[in-house]
Amino acid sequence: MATPLGHALAGLAAGTAASGGRTILGPWQDLVFFTVVALLPDLDFIPGLLTGQNYHQGPSHSLLAALLVAILCGLWGRTRGHGWLLAWCGGVVCLSHLAVDYLTLDKLPPYGLPLLWPFSPEHMTAKHAIFLDVKRHSLTWAVIAHDLKAMAWELLLLGPLAALALWLRARRRAKG
Repeated sequence: MATPLGHALAGLAAGTAASGGRTILGPWQDLVFFTVVALLPDLDFIPGLLTGQNYHQGPSHSLLAALLVAILCGLWGRTRGHGWLLAWCGGVVCLSHLAVDYLTLDKLPPYGLPLLWPFSPEHMTAKHAIFLDVKRHSLTWAVIAHDLKAMAWELLLLGPLAALALWLRARRRAKG
């Protein structure tokens, strides 16, 4: 699956696009919100670290989970007067995580994402991956070099999208 850098870049681009470049929570708060939501599905690593089992690419990588994230973002946003907009942005950002993982080379079982969980246990992945896999085992120089290469590739592909989104956002803010 992709690195946190790839997910953060995709989340920044998706969140900025979903918000229409508007400031919702605050100039920097929006960017933090988009980044945090973009990384949420990967919190399923935590149980695995605690138990030694692999829970990654489980239900948190499904369309239902993205819907739940959107609902939670909307409920949280209601307390700030931006319920629907934060729900929309949160859902789109969470979907960006799923899209990036779907397009990432997957060499560890289970292969792909359970996008239709709980309605289908099938894991799905793109036939032609765009992003490189990430090594999650022993930290050797070969693993580190591979993961740095994966991050560089994500930066090359997603960096311009995130930069364009942030530039358009800044331009909109400058216009008032």
